[in-house]
Amino acid sequence: MLAAGQMDTFLGVKGFKENDQEILSSSKLISNVEYKRRYGQVLNSPMAVVVQEMVACEVSGVLFTCDPVTNNPSVITITANYGLGETVVSGSVEPDTLKLRRKDSGKLVFDSCVIGSKHQRIVMQDSGGTVTEDLDENSKSESCLSKEAAELLAKLSLKIEKYYKSSRDIEWGILNEQIYILQSRPVTNAAAESDKEIQHEFDAPLRCENEFFTVANVGEVMPGATSPLGIELSSKFFGNAIRILSLENGFEENMFKSNFFPSGILPFSSHVHMPVVEVMTRYGHNTLMSKGFMVSMFGRILDDPDLLRYAEEKVREAGQQSLYFRLKLFWDLMFFDFDLPKIKKKIYNYDLNFLEWNTAKETFTALLNSCSDFDVAGKKHMNCTEMSSNWNTYMFWILCQTKKSFDNDVYSDFARLLGTSSNVESANIPLAMQEVAIQIVKDIGSEKFNSMPPEEAEEWLESSTSLSGYKFRQFLDRHGHRCLKEFDVHSITWGMDHKLLINLLQNLVKTSNIEEVRKEEESTSKILSQLQVPLDFTSKCYLRFVLPNCRRGVRAREISKSTVIKCFDHWRQGFWRLAKQMVSEGRLPEKELLFFLTLDEINDLLNTRSPGIVQKAIQRKKLFPILEQYIFPEISKGIPKPLNYEEESSDSYEFIADLTMKGVPVSQGVTKGFARVAMSLEEAAHLKPGEILITYSTDIGWSPYFPIISGVVTELGGLISHGAVVSREYGLPCVVGLQGACKRFRTGDYVLLDGKKGILQRLPQPEQ
Repeated sequence: MLAAGQMDTFLGVKGFKENDQEILSSSKLISNVEYKRRYGQVLNSPMAVVVQEMVACEVSGVLFTCDPVTNNPSVITITANYGLGETVVSGSVEPDTLKLRRKDSGKLVFDSCVIGSKHQRIVMQDSGGTVTEDLDENSKSESCLSKEAAELLAKLSLKIEKYYKSSRDIEWGILNEQIYILQSRPVTNAAAESDKEIQHEFDAPLRCENEFFTVANVGEVMPGATSPLGIELSSKFFGNAIRILSLENGFEENMFKSNFFPSGILPFSSHVHMPVVEVMTRYGHNTLMSKGFMVSMFGRILDDPDLLRYAEEKVREAGQQSLYFRLKLFWDLMFFDFDLPKIKKKIYNYDLNFLEWNTAKETFTALLNSCSDFDVAGKKHMNCTEMSSNWNTYMFWILCQTKKSFDNDVYSDFARLLGTSSNVESANIPLAMQEVAIQIVKDIGSEKFNSMPPEEAEEWLESSTSLSGYKFRQFLDRHGHRCLKEFDVHSITWGMDHKLLINLLQNLVKTSNIEEVRKEEESTSKILSQLQVPLDFTSKCYLRFVLPNCRRGVRAREISKSTVIKCFDHWRQGFWRLAKQMVSEGRLPEKELLFFLTLDEINDLLNTRSPGIVQKAIQRKKLFPILEQYIFPEISKGIPKPLNYEEESSDSYEFIADLTMKGVPVSQGVTKGFARVAMSLEEAAHLKPGEILITYSTDIGWSPYFPIISGVVTELGGLISHGAVVSREYGLPCVVGLQGACKRFRTGDYVLLDGKKGILQRLPQPEQ
């Protein structure tokens, strides 16, 4: 165990028995125990007592084979004082500091000598022990170490460094012109990484400087920063699923020309992105199909010339699919959800054997063995998502072909048709929560429930035999694995912490005249008769066939997504158990640190108890709240760089009384109301009934607020984003892609939201 400076040191001892109790008890000091706990060491570990012959040094000190502040390996730093080295090690005096530089050729060059204000030295006593003496003025004003002695020390230190293969912290002494090496250990911060290095340590490599990345869609399901363990699990899970599916569908030439670059979701500054062009080129270049995909994912047609040029090059590289793969695509379109119930049942009934092991090593091994068991769910979700997008794209193509152009009518009808799906998983969650809230109001009333502290309300719902308690527990059984940032195993689900739900329920029951909303699926004939695009007989026939499949695709995509989230919840339970075991075994000081390690680091920590691994996890956790605040542009060229939201506050914008912003309409309807700008769920907790939510993006964690709001505005999103899907289910006007809306509008503004024209407008405050 490495515990620098934690044990007591006794100098000039004559006879071990005189100090044996003090020496042995130093391993039990609170500072020592806390050090071991902090770095995952065994708390009740045995202690070796080292007895060395004492050297009554004339000069002594410490040498670093790298700069102790900057870790610059070309600088050798020596600190020195007269007498024993205790004055230097303890910092009781300001020692002389000498620096040498090593050139690329290996030659050592003396650089500088700074005389310290050393005023004392510690020397040996003949009778045993040590004594502190004052230095005379001559000794204070001159270097205690000659240039020649410094060069000899430096040469010797390089031999020690070469032997240990790491930068060294060396304690030394000189007596009668003889150099003594008293101790050598690694420089404790030599391997430490800067905050900038930690921020970018998981960044994905770029194939070329013109590569484009997006947070559209993926930035909504995985908002904010993701923990290192979450990044590794999700990247490997989805990357493997995409690779398998792409190979089966004949896209390997386009997407996987090199095995040295990851596929699927790619992290930058711990935020996940997707490569834009790799997905776009599945539908060709500048085709109605590719445009339909853009509208589905981004809410608009992308027109960046560099992006389109890069996409065109990729399409040329990809070539054409064979007849076999085209036939397979047709088969998948018709039967993509055929085995979905079977896969869902397998995942939901999965035997969590990794929760049965008693040691951390056994649990970790079982968790790794479970990874391949969930591949089928990942592949099915990617397949359902792709087929749903294909059906949506076909519907878009029919509308464009009928209108002979792409205009607002086409877009409006496209959004209208997408909004006809019912019984969608992501919308069922707020409906189910709303049922619980309605029942609570019926059973005990809103005032009584809201007067309860969260702990009391939780206890009542968990133990109550009332219908409220039954529906609450039923909700947890069905949806307890959901939460904010649910693809990150670090996140806490509703099932793990019921108080997260209690706060939402107490907010819901405040709503006056709370009513259950159930959307009925309209008939195809009625929907087609309401479209603005004039449909001929052939187009109507096509849409009668395509529309039901679009609805089927939306439902399958949401069910398969929930199934994948269940896989991550299984892992979440396992890794939280592993974290608890590693804390119990003294390998980690706190459970949460596990999620700031990679799988390889966890394995190494289980085998070595390396304090360096724990220190890195602590550093990552400390930086995580800063990364969490980053917001990235929807599309980035080259390495994605976060937008600086801290410098650009809402106060920096001039207030415009009739400010109007135009975005992408994804759910029709018109409403007026007070705005609530909320960038986090903590801020969303202040939502009042009838307010219009303005935020960066939403995911499942925001769903419970949809029953009480009157409209939704997001800066990020498209037609298939979470906010769009749930808004259409609730009949709420929703506009996405209003970048900057969270800064231009303020909570309390009275606004008009037009979900047909895609407009958000500030209005005069209504008279009280």
